[in-house]
Amino acid sequence: MSLTSKTTDYVFIDRQDGLKALIRDLKKVDEVPIDTEADNLHHYHTRVCLIQLRAGDNDYLVDPLSNLDLQPIWDGLRDKTLIMHGSDFDLRLLWELAEFRPAFVFDTMLAAQLVGAQRIGLSSLLDDYLDVHHPKDSQKSDWSRRPLPDKMLHYAVGDVAHLPLLKKMIEDQLRELGRLEWHRQKCDWQVEVAQTGFPRQDEYAWRIGPHNRLAPRAQATLFELWHWRESEARRMDRPPFKVMSNDYLIRLSNAVADGTIQAVFDALPKGLRRGRSKGLKEALERGAERDPKSLPRRPRNRNGRQPLNAAELQRQDGLKHCRDKAAEGLKIDPTLIATRLQLARLARNPADASEVLLPWQVGILEPSLEVFLRESAAPEAAS
Repeated sequence: MSLTSKTTDYVFIDRQDGLKALIRDLKKVDEVPIDTEADNLHHYHTRVCLIQLRAGDNDYLVDPLSNLDLQPIWDGLRDKTLIMHGSDFDLRLLWELAEFRPAFVFDTMLAAQLVGAQRIGLSSLLDDYLDVHHPKDSQKSDWSRRPLPDKMLHYAVGDVAHLPLLKKMIEDQLRELGRLEWHRQKCDWQVEVAQTGFPRQDEYAWRIGPHNRLAPRAQATLFELWHWRESEARRMDRPPFKVMSNDYLIRLSNAVADGTIQAVFDALPKGLRRGRSKGLKEALERGAERDPKSLPRRPRNRNGRQPLNAAELQRQDGLKHCRDKAAEGLKIDPTLIATRLQLARLARNPADASEVLLPWQVGILEPSLEVFLRESAAPEAAS
């Protein structure tokens, strides 16, 4: 029978003097399990609402919304190995919060992928490896609410309490498989890319879903609806998807182009119309009147690249075959070795491998890359 994770022994810190014990404990350890909770599912702007850390045998929950000076934490963590699960989002959050960059990260999700685990979510791994049941029922809660109920606090502690043992077990597997270095390179890369923060919206952000397959009139309407939704989301302090889903934006845009807008509008759930139907109707009217040619459009081939030619497509197929065969033998997802976009870039120029891939990924694709490099060099030698 699985054990339910119900860690109750933790310290909640919402006062500056409460940090002293945490900082003292951080000095005693080399590895620190850490996680964050944000409010991006409930508010327009994302904030870090809780930071969970385990230092030695003690669990700490730090409240960043309490106007704390968190610099002592960042100073205490800077030379530690942070044990994280699915670190990309958290690392970007911490960079944007405090420009914090850890020295080392051990990501248990990346580790699980590299050992070929079938389930890589934290709850699933705790169940599979430790026979611990960690409920996910607080995962999508509003972490900006105060006070936080005990149920959510216990859930938050459970996100870090078992990471040290989980890390040890998956690390042993990585070592047995000879993939520890692969994992280190992936984690270092994750830390590096997190320094760019979250993508910023630009003038092309309205181009969502199948926008390029819409009729010109539908695209013009989508442009107006998307901007209306952004304005409403900011006004209401809600995530845009909670104002109106992308699916509804596309449906309404097509309805304007098809002349069936009244039927589609009337079929909208009342909650989408109540209190904001005027603004929505005005956005639809602007979409019906806007000249589609006035829409901002990305220049084609901004990087100067043409579509792959026949030789490059053949090269891409060869690389994909090599990747997929290797992944099958290693029992890992092929995209861990190279994504579709990476294969396309390598198909254009195999010499870019060291810029596109990590060293261990280059090593796996090296047989195919060497063949293509020789083929590329042959015409030059002949001339």
